Amino acid sequence: MIVPYVRLEMVRLLRDPGYLVMSLISPLTMYLVFTSLDLTGESGNGGSVYSMVGMAGFGAIGAVMGSGVSIAEDKPIGWIRQLRLLPLRPLEVVVGRALCAMVVTLPPILSVCLAGALVNGVLLGAGQWVAVLVLLWVGIAPIAVLAIGLGYLLTGHQAQMAGLVCYMGLSLLGGLWVPISKFPGWLERLATATPINRYGELSWRVTDGDTPSLTGVLVLAGWAALFAAIAVYGYRRSARSA
Repeated sequence: MIVPYVRLEMVRLLRDPGYLVMSLISPLTMYLVFTSLDLTGESGNGGSVYSMVGMAGFGAIGAVMGSGVSIAEDKPIGWIRQLRLLPLRPLEVVVGRALCAMVVTLPPILSVCLAGALVNGVLLGAGQWVAVLVLLWVGIAPIAVLAIGLGYLLTGHQAQMAGLVCYMGLSLLGGLWVPISKFPGWLERLATATPINRYGELSWRVTDGDTPSLTGVLVLAGWAALFAAIAVYGYRRSARSA
């Protein structure tokens, strides 16, 4: 049942592509600005590679946060009531919405990586390119689940505000704009505990010729489990009040 549900949600999502355009334009523009002004402080080609991963991740976060806002806006029109008629468990609803949110992250991820290769001459091996694209896409899953939880728990206006805080604040704190090594020591330690930093770290390590760290994967998985529990609780509460 979850496959038809995902298909249905994708059709509804693509009927309102406005926020998808914004999630595409903003990170691509910022990537070109950051690399032209060398705002990361990384030497040589390192700045272009670092910003490419960071801004692709930034765009992916914007896309999934927009999905959370759409959930919050759906509640007043009775969409949750309609879902209760389907033989779907709360976890299946959350997973289905997360998959939809992840699909819409592909345009910003692909566009920024394409700009990195064509505009800034980022050179990676074929295996590295594949790994970076896959990790940027798969690694956004915990943030997609967080956005869904916010959508079920908050009103449309509240979800917009919360989404903006996560989009901008967590991206900055997580090091997607500038390396956390430039932060004060206490802030750098805090940043390493955030899901956004561990999300970016997956691909940054690959571009450096390493493999994702087990610690980073476990931290990201822990956040994913927490966000999933919040999202399931949010859906159940919304369903009860629908």
